[in-house]
Parts: sequence; structure tokens; C-alpha cells
Amino acid sequence: MANSEDLLEKKVFDLNILAVFLVKGHPGFKSVSKVVEEGLRGAYIPLIMDFLPMRAYWIMTQRWSLPSNECAASIEHFLKTYDTPRYPSLSRETILEGFRFAKDLKHDVFDCMYLAIALQEKATGIVTTDTDFEKLCNQVGLKYINPVPREVLKQFKEQNK
Repeated sequence: MANSEDLLEKKVFDLNILAVFLVKGHPGFKSVSKVVEEGLRGAYIPLIMDFLPMRAYWIMTQRWSLPSNECAASIEHFLKTYDTPRYPSLSRETILEGFRFAKDLKHDVFDCMYLAIALQEKATGIVTTDTDFEKLCNQVGLKYINPVPREVLKQFKEQNK
């Protein structure tokens, strides 16, 4: 007999979704928080690759130059507060699949790992701020979910200069 959790849709969060959600002053926070909070409230199961909190910390401190103590506190708060997200690991077969996707789709291997983990975990889509994922998701039968309006995405590029 399936439990109610087995009936919930699963969605993979990419690095930027997690990092933007953790930084309340980020230009995309308002848009990202709506879709992330739906998952945190149990509307679906968020999947966060097990190493992404550490990568989010790196992005927040190194690329966005935010204070390390505040970034660490934000990540710790997230991890301690929310029980809904799952933190799957990449299997060896999934890593190989990610490399196959990179070769076949002629795309960055890091992005392709999101496709591979989504398929490994039987997720329906990827929640991202990256517009490149639209084509990638379509090519492997996943939903592309980007909650950030294009005009706000332009501000992301300015922030990363």
C-alpha cells in the first residue's frame, strides 16, 4: 500500500533556486520563495542534491560576497527547520548518465547532472532560474519550472558581474 508521500510529485531544486531562497535581499527572492515554500509546505517533495547546501554557501560567500557567518546561519536554519526536502546522492550510474547527457545534448555536465538525478528520483521537473534548462528539460521529458520573470533574471546577470 502506497503512503500519501508516494503520491506527491517530486521536483529537483538547482543550486540557484536554493541560494536565492536563502538570501532574502536577492532580486529573485520574492519569485523563488513562492514555489520553494509550496514544496516546504508539502505540496510536492523538493529534491536537493546532498552537496548543494555547501555549493550554495560557496556561491553566497564567494560569488555574491555575502558575510560567511550569515550565510552559514541561513543554511543551518534551512536544514534544521524544514523536514520536507529530500537530499538524494548521485549513484554511480546516475553520474555516468549525466556525462552521457552532456555528450548527447552537447551541454555542460553540471547541468546535466540535474537531469540525471531527476530521472533517478522519478521527479517530474526541475525548479531553476537558468533559462538553458528549458530546452534540456524538454529533451528528456521533464517539466521546466522557472518562477522568475525575465526582467528580474536580467538583474541576476548584473549581480554576477
